[in-house]
Amino acid sequence: MNPLHGGWLILVSLVGAMILAVARVEAGPDWLVWLRPDWAVAVMFFWGVTTPSRVGPMSAWVVGLFFDVLVAGPLGLTGICLAFATYIAKRFEERLSLYTVWQQMAVVFAIAAVIQMVKRTVLFLLDIEWSAWAVLGPTLATALVYPLVALLLSIAVQRVHVQGLTGQLGRAP
Repeated sequence: MNPLHGGWLILVSLVGAMILAVARVEAGPDWLVWLRPDWAVAVMFFWGVTTPSRVGPMSAWVVGLFFDVLVAGPLGLTGICLAFATYIAKRFEERLSLYTVWQQMAVVFAIAAVIQMVKRTVLFLLDIEWSAWAVLGPTLATALVYPLVALLLSIAVQRVHVQGLTGQLGRAP
């Protein structure tokens, strides 16, 4: 019997996303920064679809505040963006849980595109250069890494009893 009902797995995956968000690639060219995926969006979207009763917009906003402090971004910007992604996942959870991973990847692409547009617009208003590559690169990278994130977290969920599962992962065999 797991006393935390698998909540530690959600926390560990979010900490892993935070570590990947601040990890630096020293040996790569400068343009490689534009291809950095938004790991938080991928992880929060996965948990929003699979455990909507445990991960919602409010918890995503709090996680986003931690991300903003970690990367020294405008306080609340990532929180609002993650709350949006989690709201979409939670709102359409029944439909999204029936989608294949590739269809979910298309939804993640659309959500990541909106999030990157919002982030880049706010950063532009704060006098940081606006670039189409800075929007398209992370959006595409986030959509491309989502199947890997979903696969790894699905394997972890099958090994650990996580309370509040719904959709295909929550169905008993």
